[in-house]
Amino acid sequence: MRFVWFFEFSPEYAAEISARNSKLDKEMEKQPKLYPRLHPSYMTGLCKGFRIIEADSDEQLIRLAMHFHPHETWEFTPIFEGQKVSEIWRKMTQ
Repeated sequence: MRFVWFFEFSPEYAAEISARNSKLDKEMEKQPKLYPRLHPSYMTGLCKGFRIIEADSDEQLIRLAMHFHPHETWEFTPIFEGQKVSEIWRKMTQ
């Protein structure tokens, strides 16, 4: 399932977050099934942004969030393909 992962952290933790990102990259190379697939990050301001992720399980989401705990706040919002939503809605309302 796809999600938008919104994240934010205090500038004082920028170096720590950067180090954790590097560590995450290495962990994901070794054990990719433990983490969601990550698309590029986009920054929306100082120390805040989002990225699209694709997760197969809630465990993958939890691992990702806990990797940055307690220095980063986060929110995962599910996203759906519009065409698929329309298709399901039409089937349900016929």
